Amino acid sequence: MCKCSAAFYITLGFVSLWTTVPSTGSCDCSSENLNLLKHKCNNTEGVSDLACYIKYIKNQHMSFCEWTGNMSTSYTLYTIQRKCSCIAVHQKDNIWTSIDFRVVLQWNVTAHVIASSKDQSSCTYKNFSGIPSMMTMCGPHSTITHERSSGNLTVLVEWGNEKQDIKSFLVKYREFNTTRWKEQQSIDNKKGILLNLTPSLHYELQTQCVSNEKCVHCPLSKVIKVPPELIDAPSIQLETQDHQHLSISPGQRKVVVKWEYANSEAVDNYSVTVRKVSGEPSNRDSFSTKDSSLTLVLSYSAYNISIKALNRAGSSPVSSITIEQMDEWRDMFGPFTVNITSNNSFSLSWSSSDSSVCYSVEWWAKGQRPAFRPFYLQMQKEKTVKTESIFRPYARYYFFLHVRPYIDTCNMKNVNGSETTRGTAQTYFIEGSPISAPGNVSTLNITQHSSVITWSPVSEEDLRGFLLGYYIYLTEDNNETSFKVDPSVNSYELQNLESNSVYRVQLSAFTAAGEGERSDYTHFVTNPPDFTALNSIIAAVVVGIIILLLAVHFSIRLLHRAKKLLWPSIPNPENSNAVQKIEIAYELGIVEPLIRQRLEESEGCDSSTVCVIGSKREASLLSSPPTTLLLSEDEDSPSIPEEIASPDIPTQVPTREPAVKETFPTDLNKTDSILSTSFNEEVTSFKSKDPGETASNPTVSDFIPASQPAVVFMSDYTTMEIFQQVTMTGIQGPSIQAVKPELVAVHTGQDYIRQSYFLQETVKEPPGAFNGTDFLNTEITVL
Repeated sequence: MCKCSAAFYITLGFVSLWTTVPSTGSCDCSSENLNLLKHKCNNTEGVSDLACYIKYIKNQHMSFCEWTGNMSTSYTLYTIQRKCSCIAVHQKDNIWTSIDFRVVLQWNVTAHVIASSKDQSSCTYKNFSGIPSMMTMCGPHSTITHERSSGNLTVLVEWGNEKQDIKSFLVKYREFNTTRWKEQQSIDNKKGILLNLTPSLHYELQTQCVSNEKCVHCPLSKVIKVPPELIDAPSIQLETQDHQHLSISPGQRKVVVKWEYANSEAVDNYSVTVRKVSGEPSNRDSFSTKDSSLTLVLSYSAYNISIKALNRAGSSPVSSITIEQMDEWRDMFGPFTVNITSNNSFSLSWSSSDSSVCYSVEWWAKGQRPAFRPFYLQMQKEKTVKTESIFRPYARYYFFLHVRPYIDTCNMKNVNGSETTRGTAQTYFIEGSPISAPGNVSTLNITQHSSVITWSPVSEEDLRGFLLGYYIYLTEDNNETSFKVDPSVNSYELQNLESNSVYRVQLSAFTAAGEGERSDYTHFVTNPPDFTALNSIIAAVVVGIIILLLAVHFSIRLLHRAKKLLWPSIPNPENSNAVQKIEIAYELGIVEPLIRQRLEESEGCDSSTVCVIGSKREASLLSSPPTTLLLSEDEDSPSIPEEIASPDIPTQVPTREPAVKETFPTDLNKTDSILSTSFNEEVTSFKSKDPGETASNPTVSDFIPASQPAVVFMSDYTTMEIFQQVTMTGIQGPSIQAVKPELVAVHTGQDYIRQSYFLQETVKEPPGAFNGTDFLNTEITVL
């Protein structure tokens, strides 16, 4: 055992004052001293997690001891392997680590740590013992990175000088604020992948190497917190201000880029990349910020802006937006002309008062990626540029000229605020005439003498040159008229048209190379002359009359329907099919038996019976004796003389059969049958007693054929209705004489008998019978 002298302790104390190596106590490694410290320093605090290990650094093994302590305590480390050594220690983050000390791998080594308080009132003793060959340790890692994507976590580890001894490693992980750890072994010693993680959750992880011959001990690394995965892309908004704002120079524009992220708490910062669409590089085109907006000052070129969110777990998907080129202010830059001299060269000329020497020109055709060429030009204001690209005929090319505030090199150093547009131009290598006509030709606001025609312009690809205007062809009755309009308009009003006329319209566009295709015909008809106030009044009156007639018609029909429904009418016998048409010959045949028959005096003639007394036809044309028709309601009434002599009866009276007495019951339902029976009785023809008797006194039966059939009445009420009408007509005739006052009136229930008796008309006599017309003068007397 080695005894340390007092001079050593004094020298070590002075060194400790001027170095970072803490002072150690007396280096007395004797067994007596160690046993005394072991029994004396029984405090359990001050030293924890004491371990000694061997590390291979640059193919050499080195020995270290390490423990956890605090700054208010002094520590002394003794190592004993055949001899005693006092080892200096240093501290970092409350981790005390010794310097390298030499050991033999096959021999046992013991380390003793004495921790003493500053006032020497308490001390702590700890020791460690082991064989160095079994104490080799690898890890923890020197650096670690991790990245989350699509629910997976990729862990990348660097092991420093031990990477050749470590074959693989383990990754222990768990969800944040949980206790259950999971384990996943890596593929190699660099990369480990954790699958099927929840993107929105925080995780914690640790790493340690897998033990082998050269890495007996593999301590766990510190706990590393992994933030959630950024699965959404930021949403971008642009706000652009041009040179009209006082803070912006002509040829530049201020672009304020703003964005939002749904889970902004999980974001550490944002990465913004701004590049020209032409692809021209810049020394600085990326910006990192924790804000959610960025202000840029850009030229009139087109730019691509991409933004992604970042945290320690990785990055979000990229969100991109394009700022289109700005061509609205081309006239403010002054003259700037471009002439394509060949299919691979062009010349530029411009006028500018600035002293810039660095320029950049961009050109492109529609649908192509812009090309660029920076150049240096000190005094001249024109430049011929040869390109590798080929210019095509009938294609429009766009040119932008930019200046940069550099004097040494014209390459773009910073995309933000280092470029200004000085001119824009458009040109063709070779122009052509349009290959299509204006589209969507239509007519609007058609009036009596005018119409507005509208159309959509020809596309740039079909135009094949600079548009100079449009031709409008108007045709009426094969008479065509043309108009030329400016290229800036897409509508035109046709005036001085004829009213109520048919027109056809065609359009075509023209360039410097000529006129293009015509559109299809579009037809329209102008309005007829307007209605005057009088025409309007007449039309209103006609419409009113029509409406009134329709209203009256429907009202009548409605009233007719209501009348039928509420007050049904009694059928008109005249329109009934049951009534037979009675000819005059039959009427006479019906009346003749009535004339011939008399009412006899019989006890059976009473108020319930009807007695008919016939009269003979007189030869006189102006008068006829009345024939009395006795209507009796009672068969037992006093009899009436068979004949009533008329004072006008001539001396020569033909003999006749006695009058047939007919009795008519008052029952109206039997009337037709009784009449039919009476009419079927034999009628005796008139016979003259004297052959020489003149033909002036024939009877009615002389003119009625005996074979003529009797008329049959179809029903009671129809016969009564017809007779009522005839009776009213017959009463008004001049040939009807007054009824004798001594006769009684007819009962209303038997009235139709009297009415039927009055049914008579003038009968045209057969030629040669007698001169004059006979009138049948009868009188009906109701007793």
